[in-house]
Amino acid sequence: MFRPSIRIRLLLWFGFLLALLVAGFGTTAYQLQKSAAMEEIDAELARQVELVSVAFRGAEIEQRFRSHEHGMPPPDFRGRPHPIGPPPGEFPRERFSRAPFILPESVTNRFAASNGCFFAVWAEEGSRLSQSAFLPDALEPPRPPNAGTAIRHRTRGTWREAYHFTEMRDCVLVGCDIADDLARLRNDGWGLAGAGGLVLLLGLGGGWFFAGLALRSVRHIGATAQRISEEHLSERIPTEGMDRELGQLADVLNATFARLDAAFARQRQFTADAAHELRTPLAVIISDAQTALRRERGAEEYRDTIRSCEEAAQKLRRLSDSLLELARLDSGREQGRRTDADLADLAANCLEQLRPLALEREIRIEADLQPAPFACHPDQIARVFVNLIGNALEYNHPGGQIRVATSAQDGEITAVVSDTGDGISPEDLPHIFDRFYRASQARTRSAEHAGLGLAICKAIVEAHGGRIEAASTPGAGTAVTLRWPAPGPRN
Repeated sequence: MFRPSIRIRLLLWFGFLLALLVAGFGTTAYQLQKSAAMEEIDAELARQVELVSVAFRGAEIEQRFRSHEHGMPPPDFRGRPHPIGPPPGEFPRERFSRAPFILPESVTNRFAASNGCFFAVWAEEGSRLSQSAFLPDALEPPRPPNAGTAIRHRTRGTWREAYHFTEMRDCVLVGCDIADDLARLRNDGWGLAGAGGLVLLLGLGGGWFFAGLALRSVRHIGATAQRISEEHLSERIPTEGMDRELGQLADVLNATFARLDAAFARQRQFTADAAHELRTPLAVIISDAQTALRRERGAEEYRDTIRSCEEAAQKLRRLSDSLLELARLDSGREQGRRTDADLADLAANCLEQLRPLALEREIRIEADLQPAPFACHPDQIARVFVNLIGNALEYNHPGGQIRVATSAQDGEITAVVSDTGDGISPEDLPHIFDRFYRASQARTRSAEHAGLGLAICKAIVEAHGGRIEAASTPGAGTAVTLRWPAPGPRN
């Protein structure tokens, strides 16, 4: 499926808007030019109408004066029969019929057939009183308006006509052929269209160029990101000289690459450490088995060999269980739904399990367990308490003390496990929650520890939306604090 690039989409939108602008401008310019041309033609036709009207009025008055010589009353200043004289009934009606007449040559010469101009005059009853030598075919008088004598205009094909009705309801019409004017307007319209097309092409070319300039940083970001993903995660996208929006995008990508780089580094270190820790018990099992197979041995020697293999296998099992637990916690998948529990009850149960070990090592346990309701996976939180209390017992001295406290106040649930042991050095303290990290030889005297216990505690606490902190003073002891936001009120 074809997906156009951002550059093409920007160009299409720009071209669409530019086309609308050019079309609007060209249409407006054409209409203004056409309106100006028609106004000029109409103004000239209006002057010709007035000229013909004046000439027609004069000719009609002259005709009436000639008819007066034959016994008819003279017309008034409007061309109508004068009211003074014999009653109208005494004159024959036909003698007052309006016959066609000819306008002066000074007027008719303006309407030669060669220039495409013409005129016509109709009486109120529809008879044609005068006309030019040339008239277009099927020329009919316009319908008289209800009132008024203003000059009006109409268009018939390529003919433009102006007309008006006199006070006697006679119609004077003047027209001309505007075919040449229409052709000139069409040519001007095509010229505007061509100019608009040229402007559109130039605009699209400029838009393509400037869109390329604007997207150059985007292409640079894309190329750098591809190179980083394929080769070196340590490389970063340079943000100097970038626009603010693209700079923000580059910063986000750089932060993402930094996290990926750190995650891959942790993964590589985790894999290497896991392989190392797994190799040790496997080497013990293989070595003891090979030693036992070299020659015949007594029953007691075989029992020692099997016991050593069992201890190595148990360590291997514990290590594999820890690795699987970390992998599950890292995936973010929870096993089952969380249930309502109380940190105080969970801590109390763990203390009861480990109290015999504390008595054996002559370590005193104190508990300040305040109610702290908490929705969690009880087995996981219990494992956190077992790991922390077990570490406090292991790295404490006979006659030492362990204190476990829980509380819920100030919108926070806390649990603190403290001891009076050797403490942790300031150099080691920031790393005690790292996977496979061993603080010192003194704290790793047991071969059972692979440096995953505190890492698992941290993963469980964070999976429940909390955080784990440690404070220690060398020679005075260590305190590990667990914190979670208190649950909100239930509806």
